[in-house]
Amino acid sequence: MALGLDESQQNALNLLAKAAAYSADCPNGFLVGGTEADWNLLASYGGEIPFPINTAIERWLKSSLINQQPIIINDALGQSIPDYFHQLRSLGHKFVVGVAIWGEEGKIIGVLFVTSPSLQQRLSTAQVYALQTHAALIGQTLQLQSGLLLPKQKTFIERLRLLESVVVNAKDAILITEAEPIDEPGPRIVYCNPAFLKTTGYTLSEVIGQTPRILQCEETSRATLDLIRKALSSWQPIEVEILNTRRDGSKFWVELSIVPVANEKGWFTHWVSVQRDITERKNAEHLTIQALADREEKVALQSRLEERERIEAELSYAAYHDDLTTLYNRAYLMALLLDRFNDSDQEPSPAATVLFLDIDRFKFVNDSLGHRAGDILLKEVARRLENCIREEDVLARVGGDEFAILLVGEHQQALANALAQRIVDQFSLPIVIDGQDIFTSCSIGIVTADVTHASPDDLLRDADIAMYVAKKQGRGRWALFNVSMREAAIDALVMQNALKQALANNEFSVVYQPIFSIFTGEISGAEALVRWRHPVLGQVSPDRFISVAEDIGVIHELGHWVMQEGCSELKRWKTEFPMMKLHLNVNVSGVELNRPGYVNQVKAILAETGIDAQDLQVEITESVFLHQPEAIAQVLESIREIGVRIALDDFGTGYSALGYIDRYPINAIKIDQSFVSRMMTFHRSDAIVRSILSLGRALDIDITAEGVETQPQLQRLSEMECPFAQGYLLSHPVNAKKMLALLQSQTANLMSDS
Repeated sequence: MALGLDESQQNALNLLAKAAAYSADCPNGFLVGGTEADWNLLASYGGEIPFPINTAIERWLKSSLINQQPIIINDALGQSIPDYFHQLRSLGHKFVVGVAIWGEEGKIIGVLFVTSPSLQQRLSTAQVYALQTHAALIGQTLQLQSGLLLPKQKTFIERLRLLESVVVNAKDAILITEAEPIDEPGPRIVYCNPAFLKTTGYTLSEVIGQTPRILQCEETSRATLDLIRKALSSWQPIEVEILNTRRDGSKFWVELSIVPVANEKGWFTHWVSVQRDITERKNAEHLTIQALADREEKVALQSRLEERERIEAELSYAAYHDDLTTLYNRAYLMALLLDRFNDSDQEPSPAATVLFLDIDRFKFVNDSLGHRAGDILLKEVARRLENCIREEDVLARVGGDEFAILLVGEHQQALANALAQRIVDQFSLPIVIDGQDIFTSCSIGIVTADVTHASPDDLLRDADIAMYVAKKQGRGRWALFNVSMREAAIDALVMQNALKQALANNEFSVVYQPIFSIFTGEISGAEALVRWRHPVLGQVSPDRFISVAEDIGVIHELGHWVMQEGCSELKRWKTEFPMMKLHLNVNVSGVELNRPGYVNQVKAILAETGIDAQDLQVEITESVFLHQPEAIAQVLESIREIGVRIALDDFGTGYSALGYIDRYPINAIKIDQSFVSRMMTFHRSDAIVRSILSLGRALDIDITAEGVETQPQLQRLSEMECPFAQGYLLSHPVNAKKMLALLQSQTANLMSDS
């Protein structure tokens, strides 16, 4: 066949190559063909095409396309394809599809190719049909050029006849519609194959002229329809799965592929849709999904049951275990004891012995090293206790730094004593925290259940009482409970309750012990001392109630009241005796200094009473530095900044008194009475007093000797040039009225001497 294409025919072929590529969703298309053994590139769209096509390639293509099915050339074919197609791949054509162009007498007169740089796996049925349609149109164009066909045969419907056998015999439903309109009422149906009629139940007359919307139902996915409409509006091929309805109303699923088909001028004139019935597959999928869902539900149910069991186990564990140490907790211990108390076989009392342990000075570790160090300490304590007990013993953490050990069975007393001593010995070894050796100890109370214990609470109460007795004995000890301890604890409780009401009932009073200048014999100031007279308990010694006041928090209110009363009296004295240089000493505990806002409290008292800050002197002992020394130092520095003086009481009785003078803002020292009382008979005591006085003069620190009770003591202090003294020899503590009388008497003596 001689080829002499005019410009319009060439343009038609180029447009058809473009339309074919578009329908296959490929960026490239080209056409080869011509007379036998002389094939050339007839049209192209997109990328570069290698040439020439030799006779061998032509024969290979004809043999590959003889079955009328497209050939797909990709990497899967490997080296079995001609070199020509390897050249195509090197130019970026990774995916190649070829469709035969048929001429008269069943001869292949060319091949329509579409290519893509991406490795597509397949073409939809509709896309294949569209390629064959475009190939048929190209065949018509080529034969028209040679005069073999009449122009009237160029109509679209006539072109379909060329594919009649393919369409009629297809198992898939094929529908051809006009290209427009996309919107309502939609493109009209111009052709359908027998498979479509068989699938849908419609007759040909019922379909032709209608739109594909006759297949839609309420259950048809709106989202899928929107996708189709969007694709059609932009002339894009689309493949979806959609639920349709037959003429009788029954539902069926189809795999729907829609592609546009162009004419020889490149205009998209029709839509070709291929519908494959996938109802059985979808039903199978539904059954599979349902089975999977049922299985997943069963698995989920099993998982929920297991999770519930796990949570219940965790809750049960959490209910009876301590998170930090993993030991049993107080709840478990109490439940275990309750079972033993309720056991009728344990009458009249259960065979149970409890060791109650408290870590000594644990708060000091927490405050100085932090809570993390405190947690490490608690865990290490737990491990050491576990190493001390037997397998049948029960160890529990019952409080912050409190532990309990339950021994069951008869005759456990001796075992409990031995266990307590073993634990005390274990705590003699240091615990290393962040490279630091921490030495701690524990106090242990031991109690064995008897007829006086009606409940687990009674048993633990007495064990706790015994523990506190051990702690008061010096820490790092253990004590056996006896009834007298309970009575003492009750007395202490009575004192606590009475102490809480004492301030409200005006049971406290302040007395003043004068402080004298040894050089002049005149009163230079006084120490304010609190006294408590209870209507039932009588006169209660400060040694008994001060520590209790600290334990229950009453010390803050009591200390504030004492300082305010004393400063008010000092103001009265200074107003009545303006020529006298008087100061007031007030004792302050470490508990008071640690309370936030203490400095502001002192400022408020000074402002309210109107006395000068330098006339107030707070007395502290070395014990205030045992807990949070740095924080205490800051408070003392703040007190001194407002002008209040600071005196170190009972000097010389601690282990680092000189260090305190060096580190902290100390203005005065009070020599403990133990040195004063022994200095007349013990040379060392005399030397210590002399050294303290020498230190005071060197550091410009006021020195007051306490507990002066004899004239020789006063004489000796005078010889040593001690500046101040107080004690029973000079004056007992007196109330405000008598203190005023002493000051009046001194003033009168001074006036008579003058």
